[in-house]
Amino acid sequence: MVLRRIAFVSAFFPSVAFSSFEAELGVEWRGFSESGLYGQDKSQTSGRLELGYDGEVLGGDYEVLLFGRYDRNDDERSHADLREAAYTYIGSNWSLKAGVSKVFWGVTESLHLVDIVNQTDGVESVDGEDKLGQPMVQFSSEYDWGTIDLFWLPYFRERTFNDIEGRLSLPLPIELDHAQYESGAEENHQDFAARYSHYIDDLDFAISHFSGTGRTPILAPNNPMTPSAFVPFYEQIDQTGLELQYIYESWLLKFEGISTKGIDSRYSAAVAGFEYTQVGIFDSYADLGWIAEYLYDDRKSDSRITFEQDVFVGWRYAFNDEDSSEILLGGILDHKTHERIYSLEASQRLTSDVKLFVNAWVFDGKPHLTTDPMDILNAATDSSQKTRFLQSEDHVQFELVKYF
Repeated sequence: MVLRRIAFVSAFFPSVAFSSFEAELGVEWRGFSESGLYGQDKSQTSGRLELGYDGEVLGGDYEVLLFGRYDRNDDERSHADLREAAYTYIGSNWSLKAGVSKVFWGVTESLHLVDIVNQTDGVESVDGEDKLGQPMVQFSSEYDWGTIDLFWLPYFRERTFNDIEGRLSLPLPIELDHAQYESGAEENHQDFAARYSHYIDDLDFAISHFSGTGRTPILAPNNPMTPSAFVPFYEQIDQTGLELQYIYESWLLKFEGISTKGIDSRYSAAVAGFEYTQVGIFDSYADLGWIAEYLYDDRKSDSRITFEQDVFVGWRYAFNDEDSSEILLGGILDHKTHERIYSLEASQRLTSDVKLFVNAWVFDGKPHLTTDPMDILNAATDSSQKTRFLQSEDHVQFELVKYF
């Protein structure tokens, strides 16, 4: 039957070329230092499956990536997503992509301010690096003077949140079915983005602009006196971004900045820093990178993000061995509120097709949150307590991944 289907496709689409199939199967375990705010378990187990397929058809390329996770402790974290399902036609100096895809913008380590095309898959990790697939049409053209990318984003995707019964959740449930929008078109609002990127000698730079529904929701209590849930509100924004990266010998200088006009007023934010790499440290094959960045948001205490006037320091140790062993250790300090977040990321290949990932997070600097509604309301509205709901969420995570 399979051979008949292949013959049928080849007969009607002779230009079809079957290329490659890839899969990842991951088993994950999290161990927490204490029970959650509502007595949630100190351990969490889940598994994920990614299926990827790409090839050529009708003079272009297509790519499909399916993602699914089952979490026995968190119903909201048990989810599936179409990460990518796009067709790209490539011309002489241009390309046109249509479908569902992922786009990454950014150069800094601690926070990616300019990365706005895709919505964050909030249930996957604390750092917000995982993204949902975004319906889009992307036109790209390359010239001697730079690359132009134009995006039409015809459909908006809401951010995912952990279930109140799971770990790393907010202190109140999120009313996902009652999300509110500034635009009457809601998730059907037509968003647009553009980006120009180029390089001059050792300087890489990019300028971008986004106009549409903001990816970060405002979480408002459903009742100002006795809140029982948070309601997400998505505003309309216009955001202009700048990326700079300069290489000088063993130094890598980085900058990301944005200027954003939202429902309130215009604000600016930036991340700037460096990474200095010591090559062959201790007369070995290993490299040690020293990372330092400063995070700034001119809204200061009114900023809706966790980091507004913070310092990030980190160390990246690459063993450069046959097992691709790496360790990244970092920490963020808010020198005004004294909130601190420490993180560890490590990975090592165990065999040619099995890899181990280890992550750890520690949240410090504030007293633990209680289940008192007024305490929760105060923590949600007090800019000096942005990480208080995470104070009982210190954890270590192990994931074993099999590649096919």
